[in-house]
Amino acid sequence: MIRINNRVKRSLLSHTRRFSSDTNGSTIIEFAFIVPIVLLMLLGGFDVARYILLNQKLDRAAATMSDLVSRPSNITEAEINQLMRAAVEVVEPFDLATDGGVIISSVYKRPGQAASVTWQIKGGGPLRPISIIGGVGNPPVMPNGFIIRDNENIITAEVYYDYKPLFFQALKNIANAGFLPDGMLVQTAYRQPRLGDLSTLSVP
Repeated sequence: MIRINNRVKRSLLSHTRRFSSDTNGSTIIEFAFIVPIVLLMLLGGFDVARYILLNQKLDRAAATMSDLVSRPSNITEAEINQLMRAAVEVVEPFDLATDGGVIISSVYKRPGQAASVTWQIKGGGPLRPISIIGGVGNPPVMPNGFIIRDNENIITAEVYYDYKPLFFQALKNIANAGFLPDGMLVQTAYRQPRLGDLSTLSVP
């Protein structure tokens, strides 16, 4: 009886050793753990790269708009609306005409008075946010250290886009937490008129 028990024990020990040393299936288990992480990194990386590219294009569009509007000696509202097509093209392949908008403002300082927003045009897309520069007739909100002198006119361009991640809505939650800017992205540019005073719009 004792011999039988010893045989059973030896058999159990042998099976236990073989089971613990058997690596069949471990690769599949590891693969199952790794694949979701790799996919998360790839798709998340794609959305982050897309976010960075969009910001670069918005910055370029704002610079383009401020430059185009500040070139002529006078300009009408209709001409500014025509120029906004350039912003739509610069932001491609992102669809500014569907998910964005452009605000062009003129900031002017009369001698002895505080600077104010003298006119403002919104277009280029359906978004009509409140300008971060301020509304017409109000003192402008300019970057720290930005000085506007008497008789000086500044053309400002704001380009907005409602950013939507393709794969991870969680990126917008991260944005709301302060890691990234909010879902509504904006880039601004400032430029002085080159040939004349654009503190008022011309009548067509």
